[in-house]
Amino acid sequence: MGFQVKFYQLRCIETEDNGEDELWVDFRGQRVWGRGDINNGAVINVNNGPFTMVNSGADVVSMWDRDDFDPDDHLGDFHISTGVSGRGEQVAVFRNNGAHYTLTYEVRPDNW
Repeated sequence: MGFQVKFYQLRCIETEDNGEDELWVDFRGQRVWGRGDINNGAVINVNNGPFTMVNSGADVVSMWDRDDFDPDDHLGDFHISTGVSGRGEQVAVFRNNGAHYTLTYEVRPDNW
């Protein structure tokens, strides 16, 4: 049995920069959202997917902030497990480099 993941909502609790982050989200190295400017308190309806999961244990979703004058900031990775399939919406948390973001997602069987 295969699984798919769908991303719903991105919430910014604290940006990495002083002001806006130029954020993007990757799933297994493929961009699934962004690059958008985002501020503290922003809530964005991503509504993207479903995407096929390939790792039976967990696939990785990564969050990044683009910087113009220094290397882009990696805001964290989250391992999405097929073990949460059918359990409704879940929340991934990203807290690297002083940033704090959440991303709501759901995992279901392939026949979604």
